[in-house]
Order: sequence, then C-alpha cells, then structure tokens
Amino acid sequence: MYTILQRIAAHDSGAVDEAIAAYGGMVYRVARRYLDRAQSDIDDAVQEVFIELWLKAKAFDPAKGGERAFVAAIAHRKMIDRQRRL
Repeated sequence: MYTILQRIAAHDSGAVDEAIAAYGGMVYRVARRYLDRAQSDIDDAVQEVFIELWLKAKAFDPAKGGERAFVAAIAHRKMIDRQRRL
C-alpha cells in the first residue's frame, strides 16, 4: 500500500485531495501559529505548502519517518521562509 505522498509522487491527482483532507488542518494551524497576518496571507501560505509537497513528494521515504512528520517539517520550513521574506 502506498502513502499519500508516494501517490502524489506517482502523479495520482486524487492523492492531492487526500493530502489536503488529511493534512490541511495541521498545515493551517502551523500557518496561523507563524503568521499574524490577514486570512488571505495564511491561505496563500497553506497553498504554498501544498505546492511544495507536490514538488517534494518524491523525497519522502517512509523508512526514515512518518508522512505526517514530513508534511509538518515542510510546513514549518515554508512558514519560516515566509516570515523571512516579510
């Protein structure tokens, strides 16, 4: 059985919807914690995380850690990058 990120890496477009359903709330909470901005800025930041997941899905290795931790790490890094740009 493949993980959501492995399916994204294989270009399964349905897996993107599953990733949003599974991890969207967590990514949103991370964005709110880092960004004290308007709702549109938070929404944009969340979207950036999911774009990054699409681009980096091949880097996920379930032997090295869990999928949720991988998503959280990307979300944290993207929020730090976003703060630095502001």
